[in-house]
Amino acid sequence: MDKYIIYCRKSTDEATKQVLSIESQVAELKEFAKSNNLFVTEIITESKTAKEPGREKFNSMLKSIEEGKANAILSWHADRLARNSVDGGKIIYFLDIGKIVDLKFPTFWFDNTPQGKFMLSIAFSQGKYYVDNLSENVKRGIRQKLRLGIWPLKAPFGYKNHPVTHNIVIDKKLSKLVSNCFTLFLNEKSFVKISRYLASNKVFGGKGKPLDLTRIRRTLTNKFYMGQFFYKGEWYKGTHKCFIPKELFDSVQSEIKKIEKPRTDGHRFAFTGLARCAECGAAITAEIHHKYYKGTDRCADYTYYRCTKKLGKCSQKYISEDNLKSEIKRIISAVALPSSWQSDWKKWFEEDKKLETKLVSQKSHNFENEIKLQDLKVSRLTDGYISGDIDPEVYKLKKNEIFEEKQKIAEKIAVLKEKGGLWLEPFENFMLRAFQARKIAAKNVVAEELRSFAKSVGSNFILEGNSLQTDYKLGYNTACSERAQNSPYFATRSLFAKRRRRDSNSRGC
Repeated sequence: MDKYIIYCRKSTDEATKQVLSIESQVAELKEFAKSNNLFVTEIITESKTAKEPGREKFNSMLKSIEEGKANAILSWHADRLARNSVDGGKIIYFLDIGKIVDLKFPTFWFDNTPQGKFMLSIAFSQGKYYVDNLSENVKRGIRQKLRLGIWPLKAPFGYKNHPVTHNIVIDKKLSKLVSNCFTLFLNEKSFVKISRYLASNKVFGGKGKPLDLTRIRRTLTNKFYMGQFFYKGEWYKGTHKCFIPKELFDSVQSEIKKIEKPRTDGHRFAFTGLARCAECGAAITAEIHHKYYKGTDRCADYTYYRCTKKLGKCSQKYISEDNLKSEIKRIISAVALPSSWQSDWKKWFEEDKKLETKLVSQKSHNFENEIKLQDLKVSRLTDGYISGDIDPEVYKLKKNEIFEEKQKIAEKIAVLKEKGGLWLEPFENFMLRAFQARKIAAKNVVAEELRSFAKSVGSNFILEGNSLQTDYKLGYNTACSERAQNSPYFATRSLFAKRRRRDSNSRGC
């Protein structure tokens, strides 16, 4: 008797699509199995997109099949199993070698024959085409919105996304709250009071808690309220209406700078302005304490850092400069890579540079061939128009379509020449810092150098008690999390390459 595994999947990005919920799929498939006398050994459910390989439960199912615990799969449709060529290929390969003897779908016919496997491969390809086409359409829509000066994501606080025009419009109720927040800050100079004010008006953050101070600050400094917005590393002039007067916005920015820039009373302290207080969000300042030692009849100076407490009551205490240095060194040493890896990384990086140069050249050549193909289409179209075989209106329409396609290809070539291999430089800088980190953390470097190095590997430093935390920049988390098992060169490199490709894709490359 064939042993079936029921596999149900619904991606989080399909929440609004007409796809059965996991619970509904399970119920339907159980009923299907019962009516067709199928022996089910296991039910596997997964909430993850299938557009990329690497689904844990899907791979677990294939492992069970490989071990002989099951030899058939029951799923709602073929696209529940795979929307990418890798996973689809695994299913078909298992059919070829007999590890899988049957697939059943209530919404799709399959027979374990050459014709059936051919139809299955088409179904998998359709799933992949759907994902690729959807992704390209979304990117194209975002690019068009940016050209029109429309913010392409969820509307900022005080605005809303119009359900019909998809433009950003003013939310009459929330915009008044935002205006009041700006005025309140100008008068009270307190992020905490704004958070309380919004909570009293039933505006909360995640899990029903008051908005955190970082989000309050982000709102008060958001240039979207001045008609500008920042997306994917570029500034754009927005076409949305503004409801915050420029004078009010500028005054608030000035007050925020005063609060966040600690006074040093004539002294220069290396770590002021590096971190913010975890409790209240205010800046961290420094001061010198003088201590007299009676036994040796001498006076010593010690530097301490503390919260400025400018945003309200705060219970955080002092931290000595030595302890703060130790925390910074801990953060730096956490991203250090073994020097024994350096020669291999350098060799792999040089290979990547050569490969990237070759890929850019090949892509450029392919795009140029596409341009020639479009020119050939225009030539044939013109010949047909001159000979009278093509109607003038059709000729104009088709010629415009070809012209637009040529423009898109030309844009891709321009972006490729400008951005091709762009990930190599930041990745090389990451490598240099990661291999230098151990020396920086170990030796007694000057405080300014320690601060500069810390800011190069992390951002958003938060001080709580004697503990300093940070958000590591691109690459460092991956390198640190995987270095215990193996050299994470390829996993880290792929992050930079993906970022470059994503940024290029947003520009049409």
